[in-house]
Amino acid sequence: MKALKPYFISQGAGGAQPNISREKIIHTVIGLPPLVEQSRIVTRVEELMQFCDALEASGQLETQQHAQLVNTLLGTLTQSETPEALADNWQRIATHFDVLLDRPEAVDALEQTILQLAVRGLLVPQDPTDEPASVLLQKIRTEKDHLIAQGKIKRDKPLPPITDDEKPFELPYGWEWVRLNDLIRIGSGDGLTAAQMAPNGTIPVYGGNGVNGHHDHANVEEPTVVIGRVGYYCGSVHITPARAWVTDNAFITRYPKSYLEMGWLYWLLVGTNLKENDSATAQPVISGRKLYPIVVALPPLAEQSRIVNRINELRSLCADLRQRLAAAQEVQSQLADALVTG
Repeated sequence: MKALKPYFISQGAGGAQPNISREKIIHTVIGLPPLVEQSRIVTRVEELMQFCDALEASGQLETQQHAQLVNTLLGTLTQSETPEALADNWQRIATHFDVLLDRPEAVDALEQTILQLAVRGLLVPQDPTDEPASVLLQKIRTEKDHLIAQGKIKRDKPLPPITDDEKPFELPYGWEWVRLNDLIRIGSGDGLTAAQMAPNGTIPVYGGNGVNGHHDHANVEEPTVVIGRVGYYCGSVHITPARAWVTDNAFITRYPKSYLEMGWLYWLLVGTNLKENDSATAQPVISGRKLYPIVVALPPLAEQSRIVNRINELRSLCADLRQRLAAAQEVQSQLADALVTG
């Protein structure tokens, strides 16, 4: 009933001594879970609150307990089915924000949660005036058909329709389920050995792990989304500057720039965890055959921009929080040194 306290307060009437009527209370609408689930919920909440109480009492939690608490509470955010549920779940975290996010790994977990909220359509509100993704998807398909007719790209191998089992959550208003095949085309970069690089070159060389050297020449002439293709970094995602060289350890990603925001596509690919789709071999590798069937949610174009802006804002706040944590740790270290040497 504690969760209903703010609502009951808002429904109160009276002057110096506010009160709420019996009728308002009994007519309050609430969600009722099954009886067995009620017990599980109560047990889990009590466990989590005990963690928080222990932290507030002692000033610290064991690393394992802290990680469990952070992962569980952040998990409730990604499990939210509506913006309203997300707001409620976030309020539970905000109550203990200082004790939960008191170490860098917790901030890392928060950033990952922010990304998951973004690709699920929970990070920014939907605008009913936005052109829906269904119209956007039709424009993308029309452009692809035009390029096929011109002989610039090949026709794709047909993929099966998306089934209900492939849809992990309820789509927000205006969004559409698509396969990556509907959005991107990938092709390997060009081979370049370490001996062929130019130590004094000004063109960054990108592999799966990002920049790994420099060269005198470029094989991409605009900012490009790069996906690691093979090895430990397969599935990692980067964005190059305007001119770069992409090696054959990575994929060059092409997409309809008029209909997809590059920043949103980047975060979508990062949030999709492409490495989970690598081949089960000693040398991890991914391919179009693995990537193209992956099902993702496509938002309207205008919302893509809003999502990117919101992610950037929140990541900036996370960076500030990391800096403050690092500064606090430095002060603690200096104090400890002073006490020892003093």
